[in-house]
Amino acid sequence: MTEQRQIDQKPPVSVKGVKGGLLFVLDDHCPHDELLNHLTEMFHGELSTLFSGPETNVFIDYGARKLSIEETRDLLRIFIDKENFIVKEFGNETRARNSLFYHHKDKMSQVKEHIYKGTVRAGQQLLFDGDVVIIGDVNPGGEVAATGDVYVLGRLRGVVHAGVQGNQTAIIAAAEFSPMQLKIADWVSRAPELDGQPLRTFMEFAYLREDGMAVDKLLYVHSVRK
Repeated sequence: MTEQRQIDQKPPVSVKGVKGGLLFVLDDHCPHDELLNHLTEMFHGELSTLFSGPETNVFIDYGARKLSIEETRDLLRIFIDKENFIVKEFGNETRARNSLFYHHKDKMSQVKEHIYKGTVRAGQQLLFDGDVVIIGDVNPGGEVAATGDVYVLGRLRGVVHAGVQGNQTAIIAAAEFSPMQLKIADWVSRAPELDGQPLRTFMEFAYLREDGMAVDKLLYVHSVRK
């Protein structure tokens, strides 16, 4: 029997590719110590390879959070200690966030964000309204669909559909990239094969351009988010 679920859990930290680098949006209501632990795990735990590589500009937005001098120092230190991070902006109304979440000066249109922890197994169908981060694998026969972007912090070996309501700017990204099928808006593609099996690549994302779907290294995601 097919299982279908919609998960609504906001992550302590949301990461977005923006023009010029990466935007980190910190949840307003997450306790300070929990936020520090989450960032430390992101940058030094199992998923740390996602944030390693060449020099990257980072923009940090802490929203309505009220920070003491010590808390500000704690947060900045975590980002500054990442050798490949160059902190360009730190504040509660950063230009990077405004450019992403605002259609114009006085009107904000914020995308819903979700996080799913666990393996998406064969026969499962997950549907999300907005962007979703899958902390786990998407196995062959498993399906994930979202109206926004799909990020898989694990092995993508199943089927993923981003931009299900026609959003052609949506992307699909994964730590290990060997999907059965990809779909963005109305465009469908399969992963390249080697000896009849999907070719395994790492730290890549799929996006649409004028001539169809393309795949590139994840560190270049900001180049398609202008």
